[in-house]
Amino acid sequence: MTGDSGVPRMAPTGHRPASRHKRDPEERHMKQFAAVLLSLGCLVLSACGSSGGSDGGNNGSGNLPPLPAPDGQGQAGPAAGSERAGRSYDVTLTATDGERIVFTVHEPAQLVGGQKYPVLLHGSGFSIPRITAAMRNFAAPAGTPLVNIQTSKQYTDAGYAVVSFDQRGFGTSSGTVTIMDPDKDGANLLQVVDWIDANLDWTARRDGNLVLGAYGGSYGGGYQLMLNNIDPRHRLDAIVPQITWYDLSYSLGSGDVPKSGYGLALTAAGEVLSGLQMDPSVLAVLQHGLTDNRYTEEDQAMLRYHSNRYFCEGVSQVGKRAAVHPPRVDALFFQGMYDALFNLNEAKANYECLSESGGDVRLLTYNIGHVLPGGVGLISGGLSGPSDFSRCGPWEAGALSLQWFDAKLKRDPAAIAALREVPEHCITLSSNAEGVVVNRIKTGGTQADVPATLVPLLLPVSLTPVTLYTATEDGTVVAGIPTSTLTLENPLPIPGLPGGLPLGVSTDDAFVFVSLARSRAALPSQLETLGDQVRPVRGFGTHTIELNGIGVKLNAGDRIDLLVTAASLPQYPLIIARNPLLPAVRVSGTVQLPVLGAVETVH
Repeated sequence: MTGDSGVPRMAPTGHRPASRHKRDPEERHMKQFAAVLLSLGCLVLSACGSSGGSDGGNNGSGNLPPLPAPDGQGQAGPAAGSERAGRSYDVTLTATDGERIVFTVHEPAQLVGGQKYPVLLHGSGFSIPRITAAMRNFAAPAGTPLVNIQTSKQYTDAGYAVVSFDQRGFGTSSGTVTIMDPDKDGANLLQVVDWIDANLDWTARRDGNLVLGAYGGSYGGGYQLMLNNIDPRHRLDAIVPQITWYDLSYSLGSGDVPKSGYGLALTAAGEVLSGLQMDPSVLAVLQHGLTDNRYTEEDQAMLRYHSNRYFCEGVSQVGKRAAVHPPRVDALFFQGMYDALFNLNEAKANYECLSESGGDVRLLTYNIGHVLPGGVGLISGGLSGPSDFSRCGPWEAGALSLQWFDAKLKRDPAAIAALREVPEHCITLSSNAEGVVVNRIKTGGTQADVPATLVPLLLPVSLTPVTLYTATEDGTVVAGIPTSTLTLENPLPIPGLPGGLPLGVSTDDAFVFVSLARSRAALPSQLETLGDQVRPVRGFGTHTIELNGIGVKLNAGDRIDLLVTAASLPQYPLIIARNPLLPAVRVSGTVQLPVLGAVETVH
């Protein structure tokens, strides 16, 4: 839990979120143990992870409207006893609001009459077009960063159909860009899945429902979580969301400070690549962040509604769809440790939410992600090949994604056996993809004091490093979610005035940016911000918060320092304390680091 708004409510310890109700430690640990046993049993019996709904099936409950009649756009499979090469072809639907929905059906590489094939949905990252027929056979070198989230060949070659759609407002799909609005983007997605359900005669079925998976990264990860939340038939069986969000109000405004670098990037990419089709409501949110130095409560509510958090935590809003907890689905999450937009904290929150629903859920990290130019480079630890960007230890994202679908959708015995060797979590520690395997992601830990430190607000480039921890042996691993309790104070209170503040100064005028940096024993003056992770803290008073997740392996004498600054580039351009009557703030408190010690790592 945290002290400021717009932050995912993530349990400070353990596997499952504590936001629903409090549990005593013994009960919580017994339930965690039971969940682990259930997951292992599912792997051994290969019977539990095959469908997304309750009672062993992924059919939704209640009275559901009938599926639409076939519209003639789907191509029939070959007759029994014959076969043909798979094809790729486009389909166009008219959305309920009159807009155009366009997607491409990529059949499996070879269709055999009488056989049935699982289907994978694919959605691209923000502003990126779908995988078209011309891209069907595109194959990049193994391990190329994130290529697995924008290609179909490895899946069609393995006997899957891939249905790749243009997100609303991008490519050849029309409509304004609403950033994963459940009532607009979501309605379009439901039409796509209904069309697949009604029009393709060669799709695999289980318990009367499609055998359906989904993959994609960033925006293409967000759609998977949203679809799982709103599909009344609960058709998703297995998903692989990569580098995606839990709560957009946190992603774009943690600590109630707008992340202007990405706000500007989203606006520019969205407007240019959609043909000036960004929805006015979205533009207004991004504009408020830049001009007002903060988002309004209405802005934050909109961003939250477009997020998994809305459903996971029951953040209901008047006039919006019910915030029902997500149904069961097997989910393999990947998150970038250098991702400056969607961090490990958000991935952990997604993991905890879907784990609570009862599915087999794993979370692994890698080095790549949303990295803005000017951030700390990824090469400080040395690279041995392109796959270093997309793996943690021996587990490479593209290969593991295919293995995940083989186990969950095909129930392939070899894939099921292989998944027994894949851990609950692997946290990447360096740019050469060395990682640490943990059963839970540690939150908080070894405490260090932050002595009262003066931070000049009118000299935003000045650094104020505070040493928090010094490793005493080689191979010391620090990995997880740091926590902190930090107090911001006015160093020059004026007697007789409210809060001791000068006239024209409010408590929210004060904010600073906090990050953790490594100082190597051999280069003590060279500070390397861990994972490019920066956390704003806003307002006078005491803030108990999570800092952004980190992973690092230290040598004896290496330090972890706390950096407190008044500005942060390139993530927060133009976002600084703007009141000249407030020249400085004083920061003090404590930080708790997730120190694991000199534990075994994987390569």
